[in-house]
Amino acid sequence: MEKIATRLAGLLRERQIIDDSMYDIYHYGMLRMLEIGTAFFSSLLICLSMGMIKEGLIFFAFFIPLRSYLGGVHLKKFWQCYIASCLILFLTLIMVKSVVIDLKFIGIMTVFGVVGTVFEAFADYRKQKINKVYFLIICTVLSLLILLAGLFYIKEDASMIFLLCCTILLVFGSKMIEQFGRRH
Repeated sequence: MEKIATRLAGLLRERQIIDDSMYDIYHYGMLRMLEIGTAFFSSLLICLSMGMIKEGLIFFAFFIPLRSYLGGVHLKKFWQCYIASCLILFLTLIMVKSVVIDLKFIGIMTVFGVVGTVFEAFADYRKQKINKVYFLIICTVLSLLILLAGLFYIKEDASMIFLLCCTILLVFGSKMIEQFGRRH
């Protein structure tokens, strides 16, 4: 990705579309565009190949904003993050498709994940004096997750509640691993 971004930004500079002072900004933008685009299209292909577009969209609707605001485990290289992300999506969708778990247990684990995530977000908010919008956004996303889980619970759609459960537990688990890594 780095080489492609370097080449694209270099071409823009060679053709005098951008000047030297803008090179680093364009290089960074191209690199992020390539990385995010690759991850997006790979995720879309995984969801399509498994016939689980709706599940993939719901997964990312909650996973992306929560991880964006909360943080969690970060790997050093893009390719490591890319492979881990694809594996996490694939394994989550496989579990949702094939594992049958008691509806009440899934509900309890979902609530556990949400409560744990709220405590982690609040701890971050208090430690880092992050602006008030941070905690509000986290709570809003988590409230929507609980609301949707409740609707799926009423419909007795265990696989969709399990998807939400896996999503929140992945976010919470990533945050816990991050916290553990800081202490050691």
